[in-house]
Amino acid sequence: MFWLQSLISIVSGRSRPSARLAEALSGLPEAVALFDGEDRLLYCNAAFRSLYRIPAEAKPRGRSFAAILYTARLFEIAEEQHRDPAADEACERILACHGAANGQTMVLSRPDGRRVEFRALRTADGGTLTTRVETAGLGLHDETVIDFQSASLRRRG
Repeated sequence: MFWLQSLISIVSGRSRPSARLAEALSGLPEAVALFDGEDRLLYCNAAFRSLYRIPAEAKPRGRSFAAILYTARLFEIAEEQHRDPAADEACERILACHGAANGQTMVLSRPDGRRVEFRALRTADGGTLTTRVETAGLGLHDETVIDFQSASLRRRG
């Protein structure tokens, strides 16, 4: 957890910023963000900005996680019938995970087979460190394996 303590020190201004730590976090494929005790964004990496559809020119620092999530979700459901993202079950589950910040991983399955994994952890000063990663669903890989096995059996037969 040394990197977490270092990150907290950097964004709170208690130590000189570490370019190496910032560079390492920005290059992670996992979306990482740190929120203060009032749920205001202090830091996010490039993957977080991408997954939550935050434009490069936007300055999200100080925004709540709920505001960021609802805005991103609006983009996702824009083509569906008029739905309020605040009433969206996925948003409710994600916000509950973020609010609990107990370090457990919550997994959501997407209709296209991808898996979305969220984790939130409470920091010593009452803030929240949150991560999100999206991966291809196991079903996609299983179908590939089954097709390969079918072709192999046909050749033997």
